[in-house]
Amino acid sequence: MATAVVRGKAQVSGINGWTADVILYPSPTSVKLSHRFEEAVVKDNLGYDCAWRGYNEMIEGDLEMILIDQTGSPTVAHAKAGAAFFAMFATVTISGCDVTALNTTYQVISGAEITLKNTDTGVISFKLRRYVDSTQNTLAVTTPS
Repeated sequence: MATAVVRGKAQVSGINGWTADVILYPSPTSVKLSHRFEEAVVKDNLGYDCAWRGYNEMIEGDLEMILIDQTGSPTVAHAKAGAAFFAMFATVTISGCDVTALNTTYQVISGAEITLKNTDTGVISFKLRRYVDSTQNTLAVTTPS
């Protein structure tokens, strides 16, 4: 049976017990974020849109890293070890970025990819999400106890 991973207000089923998720020797290359929200549209008696309600505001995007060996060793062992996916809903914190709006905590969502080519360095990318509402975001990146 697959392990369920839970984030939010309550833990309904077991969690794998990890308190930190680590990737070895990634070198960030790019971050691409999109502003998203859900929308409810109300129509008037003629069927025209007349009112809008936006909710569940979030930032979603991609964090891309090159898999390299930063130890100076002649092997690529560390780069290979770094080519590993995070656990479901793992927490990623971006800090020290020149664009201060990016410096916060994100939740890893489905869609990570590892790309290896014979002619290029390996690349790993993660799909990230953070909620604009700070309470909602804290729930998304907190493991229930």
